[in-house]
Amino acid sequence: MSVSLRDRIVLITGASSGIGRVAALKFAQAGAIPILTARTVDKLLEAAAEIRETYGIEAPVFALDVHSDQQVQRVVSEVLDRFGHIDILLNNAGYGLFEKTIDLSVEEIVDMMDVNYFGLVRMTKAVLPSMLTRRSGQIINLASLASFFATPTHGVYAATKFAVQGFSEGLRYELHGTGVALSTVNPGPVDTPFFDRADRTKLPKVASKFLSADAVADAVLRAARERKPMYVLPRIGRIGIAFRHLFPWVYDKVMLSNS
Repeated sequence: MSVSLRDRIVLITGASSGIGRVAALKFAQAGAIPILTARTVDKLLEAAAEIRETYGIEAPVFALDVHSDQQVQRVVSEVLDRFGHIDILLNNAGYGLFEKTIDLSVEEIVDMMDVNYFGLVRMTKAVLPSMLTRRSGQIINLASLASFFATPTHGVYAATKFAVQGFSEGLRYELHGTGVALSTVNPGPVDTPFFDRADRTKLPKVASKFLSADAVADAVLRAARERKPMYVLPRIGRIGIAFRHLFPWVYDKVMLSNS
């Protein structure tokens, strides 16, 4: 079953660039009203102007740092006051540092977990009560293939995404029968400004091909229409997930050859 996205209120974190920005444009193209949030307001305003000029839709802009409980609560309250409800929450904000664990400071590790995992939890906790009251809504969590594979120099980043996957799976079971759906979108490496911080030269050899932000945003919209639990990109990634569980000794050899 495919759900219409017309007039849906879609709150997007990390909407200033990359997957979040492209997803916002695609939601607007589908007739939804994207709510744009990120720390960089100037880029949000540029995205909102493009949405207005291209699709004739006003996309509200909110400065939001998902580190902050106060900012999360304030923005969600303002959106609910203005629109009355949120149909879809797209938890997209996040970043990665690809280094050996010994080379990362504790502060860097804590901050990555705070944004990638706790930021997503903050947003979910703020939005979910209103969805449960209406018995309607969807949470889409942008996870990663790193939710399933901890490769060399990716252990800390993978830990944040393992946490997202575990949180999402448990919450999805809790939401059964409530009218609220939860989906994860799990892409491999994506050619976005994410790699302004993450060192692409430290990607494992098996992850040398990059997806486009456009392809991942398409998967996000499929998730919004179909409401299935999990989307993996590229599809061959599903084979990799199965392979590591069916042949763990071979998987270990492959990973060690990338160390």
